[in-house]
Amino acid sequence: MAFSSLPLLNRLPDLGLLHQRVSFDAIQKENIGRNDLRGRNVLVTGGTNGIGAAIALSFAKRGANLYIAGRNADAASKLLAKAKSLCLETWPGYTDQVLQFFAWDASLISDNKRFANEMRLLFEEKGGLDFLVMTQGGIGNGQRKETADGHEWLLALQDFSRYIIAASLLPVLKLGRRGVVIDVLSAGVWNKFDDENLELVGKSPDFYHVASRDGPIHDIMSLEFNQRCPEVIYNHIYPGPTQTDVTSTNNTGFITKYGFAATTRLIGQSAEQFAEIAFNVATKWEGTRNENPVDINNSILNPPTAKYEECRTWGASGEKVKVREYPSRPEVRAKIWKWLETETGVIVA
Repeated sequence: MAFSSLPLLNRLPDLGLLHQRVSFDAIQKENIGRNDLRGRNVLVTGGTNGIGAAIALSFAKRGANLYIAGRNADAASKLLAKAKSLCLETWPGYTDQVLQFFAWDASLISDNKRFANEMRLLFEEKGGLDFLVMTQGGIGNGQRKETADGHEWLLALQDFSRYIIAASLLPVLKLGRRGVVIDVLSAGVWNKFDDENLELVGKSPDFYHVASRDGPIHDIMSLEFNQRCPEVIYNHIYPGPTQTDVTSTNNTGFITKYGFAATTRLIGQSAEQFAEIAFNVATKWEGTRNENPVDINNSILNPPTAKYEECRTWGASGEKVKVREYPSRPEVRAKIWKWLETETGVIVA
């Protein structure tokens, strides 16, 4: 199904964009009451730039121990220095904050497994992982690139990598407090979800095809992780037109590149604003240790299948949104989950 711009206005509620200007002030007020994260552990993958870096700083300024993973050691060093400074502004004299960078290649299944095992051992020693934030990936630009494993590049970075890390870290996310996962990725509302051609063979890996594939996969991951491991809160958050360097430096073609840049100016938000929204979602249950059913719309106890309304999916403004009908079907969810297990060799017990 070809992308058409005409239905986009009807899809804005799916992206959670219509309430953006109204709700941000309220979110900031809520976040003020959640400023003390001293002693808590957060791991941000893809955390050296863009949205990942902004979310990392949002946690760090509240005193959280920050562990970031990426490829750019120089950017990481600068980010961690800024994180320390922000924390001291919030908590003057606080010297116990841990700030650490880890390098890994998110495109390789073997290195994702190595990295995930290293993190599991680390957080076993630390008493558990409170927050896992995953942002690694990018925008499809229509130029096919394959990893050394032979997979389409963004499929490896955004789907296999995040599945491996989340699945491998479930044991430490369940230690102590109830762990929270924040999975930042676009919504699958553009084209039909083609679950018969996930490697996009014979198709252009452009913005629309990649988003149409990866958004539904992560909605399914949210549904399945939450049902299979209710001790962990797995959230899929759509970033929408958030302003980062991707909006101006991506190589997605003239119409998409400048159309996306124009959209971010009209209805978008800064990476720092989105980071506060992601932080708000991650800490919704902090005060009571329980989730608000009005916010989450989640009543999963032990049903054989979860209704699509029960998925923890959020729009760019922090509004609850629904998973589209097709990827919410039990048979589709089972198929994609089995595919993830088979391709990565990682199975959730």
